[in-house]
Amino acid sequence: RLAQLRDVSRMPFYDWLMVRLATRDYLQNVSAHDRYLEEDSKLASSPNPARRLLIHIQGKMGRSHSTAIEKRKRLYISYENNVESIAFSPSCTSNDVRELLITICGAPHISSLKLVDHLGQLVPISPTLECNSADKPYRLIVTTKRRDSILEIKKLVSNMGEIFEKVVQCHGNHEDLMKKIDYLESQLQMDGYQAIEIEKCKHDLMQLKSKINEEMTRLHVTTPVTAKRDVPLYPKYILSGETIQYLKQPTFDMWNWEPNEMLALLEHMYVDLNLVIEFKMNLSVLKKWLRAVQANYRNNPFHNFRHSFCVAQMMYGMVHTCNLQEKFSRQDLGILLTACVCHDLDHPGFNNTYQINARTELAVRYNDISPLENHHCAVCFEILSDPETNIFANVDRETFKVIRQGIIDLILSTDMARHGEIVQSFKAITGCFQWSDPNHIKQLSAIMIKCCDISNEVRPFNVAEPWLECLLEEYFTQSDREKCEGLPVASFMDRSKVTKPTAQIGFIKYVLIPLYETLCELFPEIEQTMLQPLKDAYAYYETKKLEEDLAKDDTDRSKTCQALMDEK
Repeated sequence: RLAQLRDVSRMPFYDWLMVRLATRDYLQNVSAHDRYLEEDSKLASSPNPARRLLIHIQGKMGRSHSTAIEKRKRLYISYENNVESIAFSPSCTSNDVRELLITICGAPHISSLKLVDHLGQLVPISPTLECNSADKPYRLIVTTKRRDSILEIKKLVSNMGEIFEKVVQCHGNHEDLMKKIDYLESQLQMDGYQAIEIEKCKHDLMQLKSKINEEMTRLHVTTPVTAKRDVPLYPKYILSGETIQYLKQPTFDMWNWEPNEMLALLEHMYVDLNLVIEFKMNLSVLKKWLRAVQANYRNNPFHNFRHSFCVAQMMYGMVHTCNLQEKFSRQDLGILLTACVCHDLDHPGFNNTYQINARTELAVRYNDISPLENHHCAVCFEILSDPETNIFANVDRETFKVIRQGIIDLILSTDMARHGEIVQSFKAITGCFQWSDPNHIKQLSAIMIKCCDISNEVRPFNVAEPWLECLLEEYFTQSDREKCEGLPVASFMDRSKVTKPTAQIGFIKYVLIPLYETLCELFPEIEQTMLQPLKDAYAYYETKKLEEDLAKDDTDRSKTCQALMDEK
């Protein structure tokens, strides 16, 4: 593109390069502004502004620069029946020579260039090329070229001779001239990369659009138009006596069970607690409802159908451990178990904080008030709105209203933002708890579903640790996305700050143990089966944290010693 100056200033390409190189060197080494204003008889006598500038700058640079110019290698290149000359230092790179050839032919940087000597033989493009003469030039062959933006470049360089002269006379404004040179260089490079960058940009935009669509579908949750209902039934299973007893224990290992088996176990819970009789459920409707619930859980690392089963199983075990069949009505037990099964329906894997900060549709719809929990309730009752999956279809209207309100209250209570409020409210009534008071039963139910929702550390270590890994994976995915979107990141979700011990120590000490201690005041029988495992888990993670700190200290000391040795 620089060669186009000849069309404007009638200046040879070689001289234009000398102007550019000499100007850059001169401006970097000049120490006094008034040197620009020195008179030069050669400068005044030259008819061409660019030529005068070249003579002026070469004079200022002195003989050392002129000597360097004389040592440059000159080659003659034939392109489209025109013979051009280029000059370069033998110490330059092959890429520099290629840039000169691209400038001659006016082709973009992505062009494929070939050089053929006067004998028709292909020669490499490198600074080791042998000098030739004008009657035996190297022939330049370009397989890809583009000239459609040459007019824009002509406009940029059409008056560069005059611009340089004016800038040189601006009483030492070095930065102005350097910015103009850099701007011209960036414009020249931009044209060369234009073709490939446009295609690359189109490809990247298509990929980004596709990825955004996938992420929007997967992450930015909206209530389904209709919940999934038309799902096949699961096969019938016959449970052994051993399995039935094991299902009532907090040590139950849910990792050994397939999804269809978990559906059969949930069905057994409804039958065993006499909920099928209480609510006059049709067993085929119960099966369809369980399958529809499973279909409306997403494949998140943590908040998935297996977690739902885990919470329901812990509640089922707590009912048997605390003998709640004799203290709760069957209706209250049905509300408890159903709320556990449905409490995380269609969870997107991103918590309420993300929903609110990202201003998702759920946060807008529910006014930033427990958006996920409200969504879980909506999906739950959307499934129940279908006669084929409505397990409460045979209860009267008033009873259904009570069931609906009870389920909604329990699912909303699982929002950890309300944890302190719910625990303090329950503590206020533990000393005077009345089983006949519906409000006391409601508060106890809220505490129980909260205990079951975060009960993983109650289970044996080999069962609990995989849940912790799943939870951290979900946390890290959210924090990575928050960083990309410029949203606040919670420290307990940041993969660069969190380890397993640091994630659990504070949570067990300040959330789990106080919560279960509060429940133990009403049910002392869970102290050994549920509270003690939490204390054991806390001691375990404290030990692991200490080991990590010691290992870190050893590493730091080793690095310090190594640094001191390197200094010596």
